[in-house]
Amino acid sequence: MVVDVVYTDAAGVEQGMVDCDLDLAYGDDENDFEAVIPYGAQVAYGSLMYVDGTEWGGVVRGFREDTTGPAPVLTALGQTWHGILAETYVCPDGDHLAVSGDANAAIAAVIAHVGLSAVFDVEAGPSGIAVSHQFARFCDAYSGIREMLAKANAKLRITKDPGARPRLAAVEAGEHADGEMGIRIGYKMQRTRPVNHLICLGKGELSERTVLHLYADEDGNVSQGQTQYGLAERQAIYENTNAEDDELMADGMRELAEMQATSTVTLRPPAGMELEVGDAIGASSERIGLSAMARITKTVVRISGGAVEIEHDADERR
Repeated sequence: MVVDVVYTDAAGVEQGMVDCDLDLAYGDDENDFEAVIPYGAQVAYGSLMYVDGTEWGGVVRGFREDTTGPAPVLTALGQTWHGILAETYVCPDGDHLAVSGDANAAIAAVIAHVGLSAVFDVEAGPSGIAVSHQFARFCDAYSGIREMLAKANAKLRITKDPGARPRLAAVEAGEHADGEMGIRIGYKMQRTRPVNHLICLGKGELSERTVLHLYADEDGNVSQGQTQYGLAERQAIYENTNAEDDELMADGMRELAEMQATSTVTLRPPAGMELEVGDAIGASSERIGLSAMARITKTVVRISGGAVEIEHDADERR
């Protein structure tokens, strides 16, 4: 896949294509881009740079010039469409901004509320996705809209068509499981037997000391009843010499419950797989006895010589 990067003047009027190396990221963090441009390129503060038909683009906020190497390098520093939303806050008129109804109409209401109607268009037709959401006070528009859509198993899609403003739309989130239709999602899974017998030591000395025994079963449920013995049993000590008996019990149960989280999972989608922020990927291992589903939280796009390389980060939660 070979793409062209379009640029505009500071008034948003398209000027043509610019030969550049573009490094762009959006999602949970970053939401910015860097573009190494020729010295003669008429890219200015406030210029837009984007790839038509994609969500890859944004506004130029600054420049970096580096003359320490064998040849000078000029880099345009920009904020993606996502970053514009992420830097715009939902200031409520009253206690909270609340929306409900079709997701596209809800997005349009938020965009109008935060004053970005001149920057973004919103898909005019209904999405078919129903939402009802109360925005946290002074949250940023990007995370707020994504949270609203995630509750409806949906995601935010941004597209930029020739001659048009970037357009926001709600679409259903995709789910892709390892092995389905030939999809191979790489994973690294680890599972170990956790501590399941916690000996809690409280106030007192020698035979007068408070001692409580807490246990976890195979499913991680904590109680005072033991279900695992012999080689299946793993013990640990928890000590709090200042705790009263009821406090020692509560703290010990919380401590043992936290010890049950010994499984770790990392998921990696294959290169070239078409994913968007908000989509889900999943995998399972019969040998390890674990399964996981994770949301795509960030996309990184690198364009060099017109060739595109795309990477995705997932939240890696079980």
